[in-house]
Amino acid sequence: MFDSEKLNREVLNNEETFGKKTKLTKKPYYMVSPINNDSKLEEKNKIKEYLNDIKKPANGKQIGGIPLLYDDSTVYVDTQDSHSLIIGSTGSKKTRLVVLPLVKILGYAEESMIICDPKAEVYNRTAYSLKNAGYKIEVVNFRNPSVGECWNPLEIPYRLFCLGDIDRACEFVNDIATNLMLAETFHDPYWDYSAADLFFGLTLLTFALKKDVESVSISDVLELRRKMFLENGQVNSYYQDMAKQNSLIYHSLIGTMNVPEKTQSCILSTFDQKMRCFVYQQNLTNMMAHNTVSLDSIGYEKTIVYLIMPDEKTTYHKLISLFIKQSYEYLIYKIQENNIENGFNKRINYILDEFSTLPTIKDFPNMITAARSRNIRFNLVIQSLHQLKSRYGDEAETIKANCNNWIYLTSRELELLREISELCGMDASYRPIFSISALQHLDKNKGQALILCGRLFPFISELKDISSYDNEHYDVLPYTHRDQSDSFFSIPQTHSQATKVESLDDLFEDEPIISPNNKQNISLNDEVEDNVKSDLQKELEKRFDELFGPLDDD
Repeated sequence: MFDSEKLNREVLNNEETFGKKTKLTKKPYYMVSPINNDSKLEEKNKIKEYLNDIKKPANGKQIGGIPLLYDDSTVYVDTQDSHSLIIGSTGSKKTRLVVLPLVKILGYAEESMIICDPKAEVYNRTAYSLKNAGYKIEVVNFRNPSVGECWNPLEIPYRLFCLGDIDRACEFVNDIATNLMLAETFHDPYWDYSAADLFFGLTLLTFALKKDVESVSISDVLELRRKMFLENGQVNSYYQDMAKQNSLIYHSLIGTMNVPEKTQSCILSTFDQKMRCFVYQQNLTNMMAHNTVSLDSIGYEKTIVYLIMPDEKTTYHKLISLFIKQSYEYLIYKIQENNIENGFNKRINYILDEFSTLPTIKDFPNMITAARSRNIRFNLVIQSLHQLKSRYGDEAETIKANCNNWIYLTSRELELLREISELCGMDASYRPIFSISALQHLDKNKGQALILCGRLFPFISELKDISSYDNEHYDVLPYTHRDQSDSFFSIPQTHSQATKVESLDDLFEDEPIISPNNKQNISLNDEVEDNVKSDLQKELEKRFDELFGPLDDD
């Protein structure tokens, strides 16, 4: 059993403890009692010296950071470039005690944010006030794709491709292919990796064929897959010849083009299965057909991007992970291109709720390691350590080690409790300062949280509910409704309407496909088009007969 009285006697020197006067010759640790949170003045002062009072702007600017201490109606935050890990099981009030106050405080400081927002709780609570404060509000809504901004993951690599930065474009396309095609665990990785190569090759070929058009979307890639790969292992000769003109594209597609029919069928089936959400979800396809999300200004203008995602299903979680990865990589690209030495003018804060439930973000340990020097902070909200390890394996240790702040609310996960108890250390009697039992009995109603912050000793803090910041008075900002005429059925320009391409070599040397004065139409020849239509008609008739039985010609 946790003996709080004994602990206070051992830790606090020459202070009143539970009405008793005690005196020790040593004071090896300072901390706050995990039971009654009876903080001593000098202990709070040490914490305050490390943190910053948000009422006291620094260098004439409002300061922002994660709230770690609340005292005398004043919030103290960590303003350093420190990443934070927020740990709490379901129902621990992570959102109300940490996430929502953090967004409010960062809003006061006019810092930019990218937020994972399950259930749109953060958006509903903060978007209206932030818009009135001059923030640029952008919503990528995977719960209801018919509202909010459009986001086309191919927009950035296609733009780079058209500018002649082929290598960088390929990096972005590879990230997309990896994210969409590779499973978390592999029974037989050959099919997933083959599907990823297929996506990579089809995307680059689509870029090359459509270099003169305004944008390229995933629906264009799917259209090319349909036209290029026919039935019975046949490959459309026109597109095969076009692919052969560039070694990068050809070697990406050869693993699907030049294989036995059965193998090809399995690769295509894997590809189709991974892409099926873009086929049957018209609203999603429309949303991802073009792009209205701008990442070019987020480091210079106060901007907030809400990534609203369903928490009851994981269908779109891969797209959330992809957005996080792509946005970060693009921000790093902008820093390099503009020779920005100390990162962006506006600090960018990623607030990633349900982080451990998202599919693995490729290279994330490297991302979080390098972010601090770029004026980018990560705030990771997780439910359990097991989830984090299941996603990132041994790399989970790197992620945890780069989080200077740990905010622990509650958990029943024994491994996590043991690790936190060990991190807190032992008292003078070599007993845990915080036992596993004590960690499970923090007072939720008081907002008690165990804080591990930098070089400070661990302490218990009473975090204030979001109602202390806005008194439960807030307006909800209506979503932006898009013009429903922006349908993907009218967007993609088919290959029969595209510019004629004689060779892909010039494309990869940043030269125009043809001169503007010599544009011609290309299409499949009539015979191929007729064959495709005939094959489609036969397939439809076959499927109809299977379902309803053969019918007479009449």
